[in-house]
Amino acid sequence: MKEEKQLRSRTAYAMQNFAWSMMGTLVKALLAFASQTVFIYTLGSVYLGVNGLFTNILGMLSLAELGIGGAISFSLYKPLAEHDTKKIRQIINFYRSAYRMVAASVTVVGVAIIPFLNVIIKDADGIEHVRLIYSIYLFNTVTSYLLTYKTTLLSADQREYIITNINTVIQVATSVLQITVLLIYKNFIVYLLIGALVQFVGKAVQNYATGRYYPYIREKNNEQLPEADKKIIYTKIKGMMAHKLGDVAINQTDSIITSAFVNIASLGLVSNFTLIINFVNSMISSFFSAAVAGLGNIVATETPEKRRAIYKKYDYLAFMFYGWSAICLYCLLAPFVTIWIGPQMLVDKATIVLLCVNYYFTGLRVPLGNIKSAAGIYEQDWWCPIVQSVINIVVSVVGAIMWGLKGVYVGTLVSSLVPNLVRPYMVYKYVFFTSSKEYYQNYVKRVCLIFLIAVGMELFIQKLPVQNDIIRFIVIFVVAVIMPAAILFFATKNSEEFAYVKTMLQKAAAKIKSKVFAK
Repeated sequence: MKEEKQLRSRTAYAMQNFAWSMMGTLVKALLAFASQTVFIYTLGSVYLGVNGLFTNILGMLSLAELGIGGAISFSLYKPLAEHDTKKIRQIINFYRSAYRMVAASVTVVGVAIIPFLNVIIKDADGIEHVRLIYSIYLFNTVTSYLLTYKTTLLSADQREYIITNINTVIQVATSVLQITVLLIYKNFIVYLLIGALVQFVGKAVQNYATGRYYPYIREKNNEQLPEADKKIIYTKIKGMMAHKLGDVAINQTDSIITSAFVNIASLGLVSNFTLIINFVNSMISSFFSAAVAGLGNIVATETPEKRRAIYKKYDYLAFMFYGWSAICLYCLLAPFVTIWIGPQMLVDKATIVLLCVNYYFTGLRVPLGNIKSAAGIYEQDWWCPIVQSVINIVVSVVGAIMWGLKGVYVGTLVSSLVPNLVRPYMVYKYVFFTSSKEYYQNYVKRVCLIFLIAVGMELFIQKLPVQNDIIRFIVIFVVAVIMPAAILFFATKNSEEFAYVKTMLQKAAAKIKSKVFAK
């Protein structure tokens, strides 16, 4: 009975986090499309490229965070489950001190980069006040470390929806004000200053909200974490450092390499595609992220066999969602961008293929990454992201020189194979304590199935006789949404994972129905 109650509690929190995250993502996505559309027509693709470039440069500076946030989240699961307020206060105090040092480090390194900005940006004639623009981005990053460290407590306690709701309100205010500024003044610096001011207020509100839910952390806190606990956190941080490096090398360097070795305008063009991909990814990852704290609870309380059984359903959902959405993106990206902002804003077909394949491979790693984080498995495969980083940078630079824009994403694809092969072994060995052979067999089958469906869809699109852009998009949209989903359904309907998901959906539908009729 107790186990069933715990499961309901974890599921309820996860679904609540997911529901609010989904709503927030939809609102922010609509505003992002509106903002980017106005941005393109008022400032152009070059400034759009600058926006993406500086965001990624500051993302690289997040390497100074060293994975402290992940290690702290892991350390909070147990004291939150046991309601150990003293331990929580000690951890938050340690976290505050650590993030102050991170903020100072980011400031120093960020300022040191300023003299080299002209080297990083290629073909950026006409962009004024580059250093001032960069400084505003730097301000946003540094204040994040100083003001939002406490919100990790909400995430670890399965209350991510609180942060999501605050972020949604702030994003709405930011987008509305920035769009207004662009339409009236067409000034990039005023656009950035408005965003910086509103985001600063939002961070302060998040900090205040956390204190309201956990009033004991608002009291004067000089409690020190015992050395034994610090040692555990330091061990996790050491493992996370390498993973942080890998994340930065994969997620932040593509824009910098594109700007330096191709041109800033190409970066602006590809950002239109990554905006759409990131929107879809946010919608799907919000579901999986909502369950991370629940996974931490599962790892802390369940047997390895039970962990593995639950994880298999989790992984199956990732395959279905990311596989289906990757095919939809492959079919719809170019037609949508053509209608949205015109054919002159398209990138070549090879780049679109690589973007979608990278999206799919990244999605397959989400369940593995989440269960690893929940279990605190960081140090065992510390070398993996180092290898991944080196491969990504080397191949991307060489690819950019040889093939231009698409060469950058060849490097991302090649390097992503490293964690896709290594991470399953680590999870099955250190979390489930069993062989990963079954995972790799399913992985190959699933990749082949998605590839065959994508080929079939490409043949359909090539044979489509419709020439009108809007009608063509509608036809492709309908077929791309329905056909891959139907094929995936029939291909997996006899699996244990599908049966579990079907049962869960039936229970959820019955619960909703009972509530409706009860009224």
